[in-house]
Amino acid sequence: MTTSTPFQVDDTLDKLERAVFQRQTREGVSLLLQLLSHVAQARDPFGILPQGSTAEQRRAAYTRIAAMISALLCSPDFQIDLGQIEFLAGRKPVLEAFFELSGYEGPFHLLRYNGIRNANGSLTLRPNQVFVLSLFYSLDAMPPELMSGVLKLPPDQLLPLMLGWFTAPFVHAAHGEANRGLLLDHADLIANAIPTQGIVQAMTSAWMHCSYADHPHKHKLKTALNEVWKRLDKAGGLKSRSVPYKIVERPTILVAAERMSVGHAMYRSYAACIRQLKSRYRVVCMAVRGFISETAFDLFDDVVLLEPGINMKDIGAHIVKISPDIIYFPSLGMSEWTQMIANLRYAPIQVMTLGHPAPAMMDTMDYTLVQAGHGEASWEFGTKVLERRAWGSFAPYSDDIDFNIPKVPFDDGAIHIAVNSSLMKLSPRFLALCERLEKETTRPVHFHFFASAAGVMYDRIRQVFERRFRRFTLEPSRQYAAFLQQLKRCDLALAAFPFGNTNSTVDTCLLGVPTVAYYANEVLSIGDRDVMRMVGLPSWLVSDNDEDYFQTAMKLIHDDAARQAIVDQLQGTDVKAKLFQPPRPEDETEFVEAFDWMYHNHEALQASSQHLLKVGEPIPA
Repeated sequence: MTTSTPFQVDDTLDKLERAVFQRQTREGVSLLLQLLSHVAQARDPFGILPQGSTAEQRRAAYTRIAAMISALLCSPDFQIDLGQIEFLAGRKPVLEAFFELSGYEGPFHLLRYNGIRNANGSLTLRPNQVFVLSLFYSLDAMPPELMSGVLKLPPDQLLPLMLGWFTAPFVHAAHGEANRGLLLDHADLIANAIPTQGIVQAMTSAWMHCSYADHPHKHKLKTALNEVWKRLDKAGGLKSRSVPYKIVERPTILVAAERMSVGHAMYRSYAACIRQLKSRYRVVCMAVRGFISETAFDLFDDVVLLEPGINMKDIGAHIVKISPDIIYFPSLGMSEWTQMIANLRYAPIQVMTLGHPAPAMMDTMDYTLVQAGHGEASWEFGTKVLERRAWGSFAPYSDDIDFNIPKVPFDDGAIHIAVNSSLMKLSPRFLALCERLEKETTRPVHFHFFASAAGVMYDRIRQVFERRFRRFTLEPSRQYAAFLQQLKRCDLALAAFPFGNTNSTVDTCLLGVPTVAYYANEVLSIGDRDVMRMVGLPSWLVSDNDEDYFQTAMKLIHDDAARQAIVDQLQGTDVKAKLFQPPRPEDETEFVEAFDWMYHNHEALQASSQHLLKVGEPIPA
């Protein structure tokens, strides 16, 4: 007999069950939204049950929730309004997980209950049934007949569904990736949707997360969403207001920083570059309070702190008051306020770098500034690409971190493999390759997934991995120093693909952990190669196709001498100097000179017929 385990949402769930059993459907829907909000916010590192809970206990807890949702949906007086639907769409990953983690193992029974069975065995659903039922299906579980119905829905209904699926950060099956690709192929169907303010959270997540799809036209969704953002801007009273382009002695750059906390990937990637700008520009940072460290203030001449939840019209007023000559977005994709203002023109020059390494597809973005070598992926950008002269450099997570950590190896005879990529990057293709490695190696392997998963998503991924791998550990989120200690224990690391790593590979190089990486001709798949080049690692560690990647991983698993040679090379290299110091004296001013070149040549650059232009070189007509 299994002893019950305290459940985070017992009280709310008790009330939900009481409402459902007493046929109080309206109250039941409200309680479901409360429960969903609570669970979605939970960041407990080991799921929503206490650490050590069994799979049986997890399944029982989620089955309680899924059973109540099922009863609500099948109630004859079930009703849900648009605001509630938008709320569900913004939390769709959790909603999907309720069913997939339950004894139902998915929402398939809902389809059978609501559909009309035809003589040939097919199901017929009314459009409103298609719309509501699809809220509970993941892309991995979505059947063809339901997807077919989804693509026939009107734009205003398709929009929240599509946003919900792209908000979901984890697609693990080939079937799910095919469904995601089908949505991308039909992204233009939502371009004319009429949005409401309640959809903003889901809009923000979907705009960013489409970049993780394994599809050649993954950014097509952004083109459609940008049209929706413009309508949201108009509805919110936002409009373009820019000073005219002119050359002044000390121009003002507004840095619209989504994240600038010390230790965050954006700070690690761009602090050294941004620091250069103050020498020639008045640099003003705009950031939401809580998303920038006070120690980062010295990068700027002034910092404008926005309060969480600030009215968008007030943000526009702040920008107009600053009157910037240039707006610079170090990253674009993590915050709703940056996506909303980036779709408008508040400065004569608007430029982005690739903090979230993906194009914006906006006609209001004049330039994407990329580091040396990234111009080769310029084909995927819908704006002019300016290629810098340098690769750039990184800032350390913290000056206090000691990377000379003694290695404490595992003693179970297995080769321990780190996958230090966030859960969004764990594509079906990459996971299938990991399964193949486990199957075909002659040595036992144990995977350590550092997926930054917590709460419901920790439970969800753990269940998937329990069914796919014999030996694995889903590592909980830890403080950086503790994370490094566990990562150091691994024998090698695999960078996920097609969306690769950058700072995660910086970490493995600093620790002396051999890493296998993937390169594809798209900008989000170049970062690992750059880091490994900077520290001088051999090129054979970076593959440009799945089979070579597999064989490279197999070599490092079976060839102890080859693996140790990489460790020795990293230990004999001043990796910190290679990564955290400009490689050439001229690189100490290279970033600000790129801005100067762009600023003083803006009219010629805009007039040029060339899509890719290299900083400092003659500008063709």
